[in-house]
Amino acid sequence: MEPHNVVDLAKYPIEDLDAPAAQELIAACRRDLDEKALCLLPGFIKPEAIRRMAAQAEASTPAGDPYECLRTPYSFMCNRGFPEDHPRSALFTSRISHLLADQFPPDNLTAGLFGWDPLTDFVREALGYKTLYRSACPSLSLMVSCMDQGGTLGWHFDTNDGVVSLLLQQPDEGGHFEYAPYIRSEDDENYPAVTRLFAGEPSTAVRPPMAAGTFALFKGRRSCHRVSPVGPTSRLRMIALFSYDEQPDMVFHESTVRNVREPSSEPYLGQAE
Repeated sequence: MEPHNVVDLAKYPIEDLDAPAAQELIAACRRDLDEKALCLLPGFIKPEAIRRMAAQAEASTPAGDPYECLRTPYSFMCNRGFPEDHPRSALFTSRISHLLADQFPPDNLTAGLFGWDPLTDFVREALGYKTLYRSACPSLSLMVSCMDQGGTLGWHFDTNDGVVSLLLQQPDEGGHFEYAPYIRSEDDENYPAVTRLFAGEPSTAVRPPMAAGTFALFKGRRSCHRVSPVGPTSRLRMIALFSYDEQPDMVFHESTVRNVREPSSEPYLGQAE
């Protein structure tokens, strides 16, 4: 990969993080994350490069129907024993397919970007970590989530903070990222606000504009979010997800990999007791 042909380094000068322009960019990213839980970098990838990335991903996407599953928004908690109308009892449908790291061909441009050290260094600085390493997982270190018509990702919280993504392609209709920034905290679940969000009250969710080529950093453990259903479309919605960890050589547990490759038909209610 030739970075200057892929990343708009004039707009996002991340090759030299000690330079004043890079420090200003990092400070702006941290402000956005602190204030809005989301930092969007539109046009991070040059137009021709993002078209190539989308074409490569679509060519490699496994054939077959996307899987459907019902999942709790609170996957990191045990959610049994709550009343039916409680947010912890909610289940939302996801319909999606994934292109995993071991399905990428060797010359894939998105994989090349993920493996570029200056990008890892920039993500570490923007998220405020002392150390950060690319995941070594052969399956889930890098993946592309794909949605055709009817595809959706239900409301949920992430199990960790600091999701890193690159939007490769938007569908013709729908497929919008929507979120409620910092709706919960580690000390206050704020169930009344979450109940209003799940009920569809429009003032509780934000829908930021996002175009292909946007690089995003997101604090999703405390910010409930979803992807709205994709409407009639001639193009897949495709987003690349980059996995990092504060420790080197992190590999996801085999049960996590299995749940992505072959999700259970049974509703997922969260952690067991």
